Amino acid sequence: MPAHARKRRGTADVARAARRAGRGWRRSRPFWGAVIILVAGGETAAVRFTLPLRATWTILPAGLLIVGGMIACGLLLLFDPAQRSRYAVGAILLSITALETSHLGGYLIGTLLGLAGGATAFAWVPRLAPAPPAAPPGFTLILGEADRQPGVQVRRHRQRGRPPRGFPSRPPGIDPPAIALGIEPGIQRDRQRDPD
Repeated sequence: MPAHARKRRGTADVARAARRAGRGWRRSRPFWGAVIILVAGGETAAVRFTLPLRATWTILPAGLLIVGGMIACGLLLLFDPAQRSRYAVGAILLSITALETSHLGGYLIGTLLGLAGGATAFAWVPRLAPAPPAAPPGFTLILGEADRQPGVQVRRHRQRGRPPRGFPSRPPGIDPPAIALGIEPGIQRDRQRDPD
């Protein structure tokens, strides 16, 4: 389409397109589970950093590593949804570990949020593509299989390399090697039967 024939897009059209793209991105990954895990990591970090520091240097790095791991799991759930089950299980294990290392996991709130977010992300599954529409009834009657969808049978035919049921793969009594070698089918059968 030439540039002078294009319709100018207003700010409302751009905002609508951005909202539609954001909705598609959000639906293609365990978005709410990841957000809950990020909130759990943030809450646990906030509790950990608001308490006064004592001479317990062994607890501080472990708490920071747990919080960093929870936040990393939340971000990885957003940007690598193919491995969602691993990241969700990791977030659940880190939330349970935070009970011991980060003041009861942020006074249990961070742990409970981490468990809920991990379970939500683990249970999320992507939407399946809609099924293709069924063939018109006349087409199924031509094939002679009104009970089945013809598209499924054609796909099986292509996958297996065999014709669909009801169609002979070759003329009866003729073997493919005999045809390729130019040997009469009867002669080949006689040679197979005779052990000499």
